[in-house]
Amino acid sequence: MRIVLDPWGGDYGSQVATSHEVDTEETVVHALEADGEECPWKPINPAPTILPQETVVVDGVMRSDASGMVEDGERRALALFGSFAAGAVAINSQVRVVQDRVERLFIAGGNWPTPEDVTVPAGRSAILCYRGHSSKADIYDDLREALVNEMRRAEAQVAEALSGSDKLVLADGSLKFFGGASAVVGVIKTIYKLYLPAKRATILGRLQAGQRTPFFCIEGKRKNTGYKILTCYLRLTLPQPIEIPFAGLVRLEVNPSQREHGDVSNLFDQAAVKVRELASRAPKDPRAPQNLIPIGGLERQLRHKLGDAQLVLRGIKQKLRAMAEEQATLASFGTLEE
Repeated sequence: MRIVLDPWGGDYGSQVATSHEVDTEETVVHALEADGEECPWKPINPAPTILPQETVVVDGVMRSDASGMVEDGERRALALFGSFAAGAVAINSQVRVVQDRVERLFIAGGNWPTPEDVTVPAGRSAILCYRGHSSKADIYDDLREALVNEMRRAEAQVAEALSGSDKLVLADGSLKFFGGASAVVGVIKTIYKLYLPAKRATILGRLQAGQRTPFFCIEGKRKNTGYKILTCYLRLTLPQPIEIPFAGLVRLEVNPSQREHGDVSNLFDQAAVKVRELASRAPKDPRAPQNLIPIGGLERQLRHKLGDAQLVLRGIKQKLRAMAEEQATLASFGTLEE
């Protein structure tokens, strides 16, 4: 018996969310075919023809501020007060935060009609507005997933607004919420599944630090939805002898439409070089090396923008007490009129 460790572990979950080497049948994978990179199936040393003048890293943070329930007569549904922030760091001769935006949602589940916005006091004069949002979710985990999806959409808006011909824009996560013509490169830190068949997946064990696989196409066919993306794996560092074999790997994504606008291989090479340059180091970052260095500072600023969690929770409770008192007063007036 051998026991190996995930270098993340702890409160940050796991870098790898799968133990399988073969993908499931719900996704069709084309490697080295018409949609793949035209080169031998072996590790590639990235050699971009030119590096961008500026690299932009986009990320977001979220927080569940309070869980609750909505009621109307005998009907009830779970609800969630949630906040998220999306922002970006630009890197050229200096590093600076170029965007940070905060949104707050009051999400009612069970396909509840879109609720009214809820304004919440925060401190002496600040007012926080939770925008009403309806979801089909009927458990808290799904409500939180709805919040995550809205955060991802906000990240996509930030990333696409900052993209340009002289920039390399790296988005934390997949390109699921991006437009079809997006030139953004997705950086996926967590390996949820291996999209390669067993024979192709052996290349991952041969990758040296800084090398990537040839890109291949993922074409997802799930229910009535489709998903098509170009992707490759990049090794940032070699795993330690006691670590899982996929430690130090990230997966990069590029929209297939970029084939019409330029050299996709060069775009993957640019991203591979920059992502490795920006990779964090252990033990300073618990999610090293996949968590890029600029993201740490950006996340700290975004969490600060969300406000103090305890102060926000007190404001939510204060607002709900005021609403309950108002409803009780209206009910008493109705009784007197009868």
